[in-house]
Amino acid sequence: MKLYLIRHGQSEANLHKLHAGWGQFPLTEKGREDACRAGKILEGLTFDKVYSSDLIRAIETQEIAYPCENVERIPLIREINAGSLAGRAFTECLEEYGEPYANHRRLFDYAAYDGESYDELCSRIRAFLDILEQSPYEKVAAFCHGGIITTLLDVITGERHERGRFVCENGSLSVFEYKEGKWKLRLWNYTGII
Repeated sequence: MKLYLIRHGQSEANLHKLHAGWGQFPLTEKGREDACRAGKILEGLTFDKVYSSDLIRAIETQEIAYPCENVERIPLIREINAGSLAGRAFTECLEEYGEPYANHRRLFDYAAYDGESYDELCSRIRAFLDILEQSPYEKVAAFCHGGIITTLLDVITGERHERGRFVCENGSLSVFEYKEGKWKLRLWNYTGII
């Protein structure tokens, strides 16, 4: 099985450097362009199954990049829940909470703000991978979020990677393959731009 993960285009939260979390932030004009670019990358591909996060930025990206009727919108591939930080600027949060906040952000763990812990996010991603591993599908597309894609890399490698080490740009494509009981990374952060 090949899993094609498409990160949503630039959202209003990305543009204004806000914690998006489970907030409903639509795409910007650039985000719609990112989605169009992703659509060009996906052109000619067909999928046995298409998933999308149930958050508007992923839904809009899917509808632009790969319009189809049979999309399963699932919360398992939502971005990490940022709790009370959702919708707040990174700079504002740093000013208010200081170094503990900076550490939580670096660790991608928002449990201290009534959000999701990194471990809870990993469990959610593992549940999504379990569904895929038990499915008959050969090619699957999932329109989701940067935090999901980078944490999925952690889950399949069994190694926690430093945030920012593996960039996952808006509208990018990453591909993982599941074969003989193991996941492998096949393509990372492909944007079609050289």
